[in-house]
Amino acid sequence: MKEGTTKQLRGRSLGTRLSEAEYAQCEKAAARRGQTLSEWCRRVLLEASQETTAADGAQPETLATLAEILALRKIVINLLYGEKAGEPLDQEHMRELIETADAEKLEKAAERLRAARGARTGAKAGGDDTR
Repeated sequence: MKEGTTKQLRGRSLGTRLSEAEYAQCEKAAARRGQTLSEWCRRVLLEASQETTAADGAQPETLATLAEILALRKIVINLLYGEKAGEPLDQEHMRELIETADAEKLEKAAERLRAARGARTGAKAGGDDTR
C-alpha cells in the first residue's frame, strides 16, 4: 500500500466489451505505465469523469482550442480594421492587442460553449419552431 493512503474497499464493478485490437491497445497502455489493466482502466475512467472546466463540462482541449481561435480572430479583426482605418501598427499596439485577446480568450470560449450547449438543449426540448 502507498504511504499516506488507505485501502478503500471497492464493491462496485463496471464492464465493457472490446475488440481484440482495443483490448491489446489498453493492455499496452497499462504496461507502459507499469500498471495492471484494472488499475489503468480505473485511473483513466476516474480522470475522464473529473475533466470539467468553466465551460460546464467541456473537455480542456476543446476549451483551449476554441480560446486560441477566438483570440486569433480578435487580433485579426482588429488588425484588419486598423489597417482599413489607416491606423499605424507599431510594436506597442500589437502587444496590447495580444494581451487583450489573451486576457479574454478563456472566458469568451466558455461563453461560446455554454451558448452552443444551451442552443442544443433548447432545440432538443423545444423542437422545431420554424413554420
